[in-house]
Amino acid sequence: MSSNPRVVFSKCPATGQLPIVGQHVILDNSRTIDLDNVPLKGGFLTKTLILSPEPSIRERMRDPNIDSYTTTFTVGAPLIGPGLVVVLRSEKEGIKPGDYMYGQTPWEAYTVQPYTEGRVAFDPKEWAPHTFDMDSLALQVVPNPDGMYPLSKYISLLGTPGLTGFVGFYGLVEAKHVVKLTSYLRSMVVQLAKLEGMKVIASVGSDAKVEYVRSLGADVVFNYKRESYDSVLQQHGPIHVFWDNVGGEALDAALEALVPMSRAIICGAVSTDNVPPEKRYRLKNSHLIMKKRLDVRGFIVPEFIPQYFGKFMEQVPALMAQGKLKSEEYATDGIENAPQALIDMLLGGSDAVGKPIIVVAKE
Repeated sequence: MSSNPRVVFSKCPATGQLPIVGQHVILDNSRTIDLDNVPLKGGFLTKTLILSPEPSIRERMRDPNIDSYTTTFTVGAPLIGPGLVVVLRSEKEGIKPGDYMYGQTPWEAYTVQPYTEGRVAFDPKEWAPHTFDMDSLALQVVPNPDGMYPLSKYISLLGTPGLTGFVGFYGLVEAKHVVKLTSYLRSMVVQLAKLEGMKVIASVGSDAKVEYVRSLGADVVFNYKRESYDSVLQQHGPIHVFWDNVGGEALDAALEALVPMSRAIICGAVSTDNVPPEKRYRLKNSHLIMKKRLDVRGFIVPEFIPQYFGKFMEQVPALMAQGKLKSEEYATDGIENAPQALIDMLLGGSDAVGKPIIVVAKE
């Protein structure tokens, strides 16, 4: 028997509360699994290699009675999120041992797939309109890179962060003159904007990240903890496109700096995700949306996957091979450290450069 540790969702945090390790997410070392004989029932057995802590995981921790854009987690079941796995055994046609797969997977060392524990029996009539079933983002076989790039790229450039940047950029950005970007760092969007000849103004949360984003080609990079959004945009603006997953003060400053008839594209609001509602930043410049006739558009990745995923898988690996797209990953080793790695990602503000990843196993 092999140990099968997992990270369990044990309790819903209050709205705006930062989850606490040992209270809302816990490490469970009690499980074991017989890798040679566990019944597959027509499915396949996977070994988890790398997990991706992401803001959407916090959103799924909410009470199911609170409407949002995604389905929720099941209390007592493992966390589920994007990850890279390798197939150990298979009874499913088209999937063979040794295949690498990327998609939603439980936060545990080994899983009989498709996973059942924690999966939502999704009935659209029981959820708010347009709620997305996250469990539908099933594992998909991905190419063996054969040394062309590290497996960790499936969590960054070739994973959800890269896909978010790619589909949002080509689906919503009209390449004009100036794009302003904010962190949670979207290195993909910085690089795509430069490939399209745009001027990029980027904000980050540390001096180390300033140097990193500058190395990606951004024209102006500033640490928002040292310089205000308003002062930088007054000096280097105006802007024609605003890419945002921070919200709050950053969005307020952008609304003032955007030219009339321009666009704000929003894929997150990490500055308020873990802040109680009564303490959240309130926009002062929302009146400018009407006065400037701004197009403010929120999106989630799945709405663009049918149109852009093929293009993504065709173009991004090629651009990586040409050195035109690059990324860094910041690794935490061991599933035993996964709960704290998730909280650290939600807190932000670290000097660590790159997409946070959790290395559960090395083949």
